[in-house]
Amino acid sequence: MDKYKIRSWHKADYSTLAKYLNNKKIWDNCRDSLPYPYSESDAQQFIQFVLNQNEQNNYCIEVNCEAVGNIGFTRGVDVERYNAELGYWLAEPYWSKGIMTKMLAFAIGNYFSNTDVIRIYANVYADNISSMRVLEKTGFRKCGIHRDACFKNGKFLDCHYYELLKVDFGNLEPQK
Repeated sequence: MDKYKIRSWHKADYSTLAKYLNNKKIWDNCRDSLPYPYSESDAQQFIQFVLNQNEQNNYCIEVNCEAVGNIGFTRGVDVERYNAELGYWLAEPYWSKGIMTKMLAFAIGNYFSNTDVIRIYANVYADNISSMRVLEKTGFRKCGIHRDACFKNGKFLDCHYYELLKVDFGNLEPQK
């Protein structure tokens, strides 16, 4: 049985971060700003960036004492400063085991408790049904579909837009 938790990132996580994130299947569902191929140097830059943040915005997903994923929040600015965009990934060997749904609920609860953010949103490419299901099980509501909103791998993709309000998060019944 796998043991998993969320925690802060550590310098000791460089090699496992590079090992698991250097996966085209993961990159295909992320923004192009994520490097691919993903090197240990990329991992070092990311972890150093995270360690220098004033607010905890990135949570390492640990399974069996190994860093295997990330949940990150990017705060809005100006009139959207009480919003945060959610992004996440999990190493392929741990897909479809319910880990991300549980870890996402913990990270969102922690983030809402320790920030003044009142709304979290996420964008998911149309063919990433698993990610949509994770969001729905965590309590997110689909607000709409932005047609041809993203350009990834040489083609335009529809993007499904989800949101979760802080006021609703504590009142949610977990979905199966």
